[in-house]
Amino acid sequence: MTNTPNAPQTPPANQPGATPTTNTAPKPATRSKPAGWVTYALSTWHWRHPHPAWGTINAAGATLGTAGIAAAAGVPAPFALIGGALGAAGAVAGGMADDLSGRRLLWRAGSWMLPATWMAGAVGLDAVWSGPALGTLAAGTAAAATIATAAGRARRRRTVTRHQQAARADAATARERVAVAWEARIARVTDVKVRIRAVQAWPTRSGFTLDADLPTGGATWRDIARRTEGLATDARLPNGCEVTVEPGDSRGAVLLHVSTVNRLGEDHYLDDYSPLSINNPLAIGVHRNGEQALINLRYACGVLVGQTDSGKTNQLQTINTQLIRAVDAIVWHIDLAGGGLARPWVTPWAEGRAPAPAVDWVATTTAEAEIMTRAAIEIINGRKPAYQQRMRDANDDKIPVGPDLPEIVIVVDEIKTVPAHIVAMLTEISDTGRAAGVRTLSCALRATDDYLPVAIKEQARIRIGMRVSDEKELSYLYGWKYNIDSEAAPYQGCGFLLAGEPGEAAPMPFKGYRTDPGRIDAAAIAAAGWRPHLDPTSAHLADQVAVRGTRAYTDRWTRVMPTLFTEPTTITTTSPNQPAPTATPNNTDGSNIARMFDPIPGDTLDAALHRLTTITNRTGTPDGNPVPELLTRALDATEAAGGRIHTSDLATQLDMDPGDLGTELGRILRDVNIERHNNTGRLRVGDTSKPGYLADTLRKAIDAYRASTQKAA
Repeated sequence: MTNTPNAPQTPPANQPGATPTTNTAPKPATRSKPAGWVTYALSTWHWRHPHPAWGTINAAGATLGTAGIAAAAGVPAPFALIGGALGAAGAVAGGMADDLSGRRLLWRAGSWMLPATWMAGAVGLDAVWSGPALGTLAAGTAAAATIATAAGRARRRRTVTRHQQAARADAATARERVAVAWEARIARVTDVKVRIRAVQAWPTRSGFTLDADLPTGGATWRDIARRTEGLATDARLPNGCEVTVEPGDSRGAVLLHVSTVNRLGEDHYLDDYSPLSINNPLAIGVHRNGEQALINLRYACGVLVGQTDSGKTNQLQTINTQLIRAVDAIVWHIDLAGGGLARPWVTPWAEGRAPAPAVDWVATTTAEAEIMTRAAIEIINGRKPAYQQRMRDANDDKIPVGPDLPEIVIVVDEIKTVPAHIVAMLTEISDTGRAAGVRTLSCALRATDDYLPVAIKEQARIRIGMRVSDEKELSYLYGWKYNIDSEAAPYQGCGFLLAGEPGEAAPMPFKGYRTDPGRIDAAAIAAAGWRPHLDPTSAHLADQVAVRGTRAYTDRWTRVMPTLFTEPTTITTTSPNQPAPTATPNNTDGSNIARMFDPIPGDTLDAALHRLTTITNRTGTPDGNPVPELLTRALDATEAAGGRIHTSDLATQLDMDPGDLGTELGRILRDVNIERHNNTGRLRVGDTSKPGYLADTLRKAIDAYRASTQKAA
C-alpha cells in the first residue's frame, strides 16, 4: 500500500514514553564459556534442525570409515594428505566465492587437513582401530564440535543483531514519514508549524501519540486543540476515531493522540472485586489506546453528566463498584428519585446474604438528605480538631484516612431534584471537606446551569461527560477552551473524562466498564466483609444533628428502610454500627421524617440547629418522658459529686465537649425560664472557682418541665 499524506498511518511500536529509546539485543546471562556452549548445544539440539556440531560428527565418522577402508585396501598413507589438500583447496575456493571472512576460510581448510593428517598417521602405522588413534580422533572431534557450537552461536547472535538494527532502521524511517506527514498536516489545518520530536505507537496498535515542539511566537496547544476535528478529517481517520490534544512536558510542547482503530464500540467488563484503597486511582473504563480510564476521589470532587440512554447510570454504578471495594472509604447516597441507585447495593444485606450494606447511608427523601448533609458538615467541622495528633504524626495538613478513619464519599444522583438549600450545603461540603476526608460526586442529566449548578461544577476536578444532546453542554462542562467532537464517543457507555485541573489536561474519550445488576449484587456481597465503619468520633459528630425521636446517624436505617423498600424486610446484622431495623411499608413517602426535621429555607446552619435542638429538648425523649435526657444525666452526675460540679468535670462525666455541654444545658434551662445560681454561673468546688452547676438548679429545671407538661394535659 502506498503511503499518501492523507492516509492514516500507524508507526511501528516503540517503548512506552514520548521519546523513543534505543533498543539493544538482550545479553545472555553471565556464565563460563564452556558451560554456556554446553547449555546452548543441549537447548538447540534437534534432529529436524541441524546443530553446528553435526558437521564435525559427520566428518569424524567419514574420516574413520575412510581410514578403515584405506588400511584394508593397502592404500599408501600419503594419499590421505593429498586428498585432504585437494579438499581444503576446494573448500577455500568456494568460501572465497561466497566472500567469507579469513577466519571462516581458515576453519574450512583446517576441517579438511586435520582429519587427513590423522588418517595418514593411522594408516601409515596400521593403527586405525587402536586405542590411542580412536582416542585422538574423539578428542579432536569434541574440540571441533565445541568450536563449531560457539561459532554457530556467535553467528546467530550477529544475525539477530543485524535484523534488529534493520527493524529499528525501518521503524525509524516509518516514524519519520509519519512525523513529516503530520507536521505538514498540522501546519495546513491549524496554521501552527510544529516540530515533531517523537512518534510513539500505542501498545494496542490502535493509534499513536505525537510529541511536538511548538514554534516561537506565542502559539499554544489550545490553538491546535481547536482544530482537532479538522485534523481527523484531513487524515481521513475512520469513523469513531479522532485526534485529542493536551499539553506536553513544558509550555512549549504539545501531545497529539491519534486513534486509527475504533475500540470504543466494544463492551468491557471488570469482574474484579478485590480490596482497593481510596488513596489510589480507581478504574472506570478504557481509553482508545487500551489504557484504563482512572479517577482519584481522595482529594477531588467529581461530576458526571449524561442524558437518558447515554450510559450515565451504568457509569455511576461502575464508580460505586470501585468505591465500595475501598477498605478506607464509605459511600453515602442521595437519590430523591426513588432510591433505585442505592437499592441494589443494600438488597443483599436486607435479604441476609451479606453481613453489612455496601452503602453506608441512603437518603431517598428531602428530609433525610438534609440530615445527611448537615451530618457531613458536622463531621467536617469536628474531624480536624479531633484528629490533630494523627495529622501531626503523618506530617500532613489533611487527615490521613484508613480503615479506622474512612473517607466519606457522597454520591448525589439527579442533583436537579435536590432542593436549593441542600445544594448549598453540598457546595459547602465540596469547598471545605477536602482536608477532613469528605468528598462529593454529583450527577446530572444535562450539562447546563439549571441542571448542574455552577458552584458544584467549578469545585469538581473530575468531570465525566457521557452523551449529551448538544455539544455546547460539553463546552459548559469542560470549559470553552476545548473543541470537543461528540462524534468521537458515539456509542452508549462512551464519554469524555477530564481527570485533572482544567488546563492541565484535555478531556479524553473512553468507554465505561459495563456493570449489570448481577455484577452489582456480586460486588456488594464480595466487599461486605471488609466494609469499614464510620469512626466513633465522626459518628458522634453526626449524631449531634437534631432529629426528633431518633439519632441522626446511629438510627439512620430505622428511618431509611421504610422509604427504600416497599415490602416488609427483616435485616439481621452483627455489626454495632449497623442496627437491625425491620422495615414496613407504611409512611413510604417519608412524611414522618419530614415532621422530625422541618427546616426553614434560608436559615443558617447554627440557627437551624439551635431551633431544632430547642424543639427536641421541649418534646423530651422518645419514650414520652418530658424531661430532656441531658438534664437528667447532668443532675445524676452533679448529685454524685456532692451537689455541685464544675462544667469541665461534668463534661468529662458525660463524655462531651465542655463548650457543647454549656451551650446545650443553657438552652435547656432558658427553655423553662430557670436561672443559674448567680449571674456568672461560677461556683467554688474545693479550692477552685469555675463555672458550674448546682443540683438544686437542675432539679428546679426538671420540675419545671414536668409542670409544663401537666398544664398542657
